[in-house]
Amino acid sequence: MDQKIKEVAKQALNEGDDALSDDEILAELENDPDLEHLREARLNQLKHEMNHVRELRLRGHGEYLEIQKEEDIVKLVSSEKKGIIHFMHPQFTRCKVLDKHLYQLARYYFETRFVSINVEKCPFLVQKFQLRVLPCILAVVNGGVVDRLVGFEELGNNDRFSTEMLERRLGRTDAIQLPIGELAQVPVKDRPVGFQTDPESIQ
Repeated sequence: MDQKIKEVAKQALNEGDDALSDDEILAELENDPDLEHLREARLNQLKHEMNHVRELRLRGHGEYLEIQKEEDIVKLVSSEKKGIIHFMHPQFTRCKVLDKHLYQLARYYFETRFVSINVEKCPFLVQKFQLRVLPCILAVVNGGVVDRLVGFEELGNNDRFSTEMLERRLGRTDAIQLPIGELAQVPVKDRPVGFQTDPESIQ
């Protein structure tokens, strides 16, 4: 295929009657079976990626949702490749602070499922994970809990920490993959989103 492109390019650069027009160049390349094979392979790849994104959206990726049933959290732990679970109480101010940051992260880290659950609705999990202090975040990777963040001690022990500080802390595990290069300097709220949701749903 590379040889074909070189030949066409050489003809295009020729002067005189042997030179090819732009339309002729495109026609030559479009008739190349190797290029057609590459187009089909790329199209199939794009279809696969679109189906993958559609499936993730149907499972709640790209959103930060409150889960109502304990058994749904158990399913999430066992089925999701990556997950962030916030065990909270709706009357706790610090849980509400954490909600705001997790909402922003969920919109960017599309491959990771972000959820919360009221501890009053999951007594089995509270006992299983020995949850004593709220808020508490569990990071899940491939069916296992790989990390936990309890309270705000690792976030400066105050309510004014940035979303980026929380992001860096969660990035210590494979639950989220931190951005690199120039994108790492962009605030989370200004990065491209995977799936737009209504910020008013997070009170």
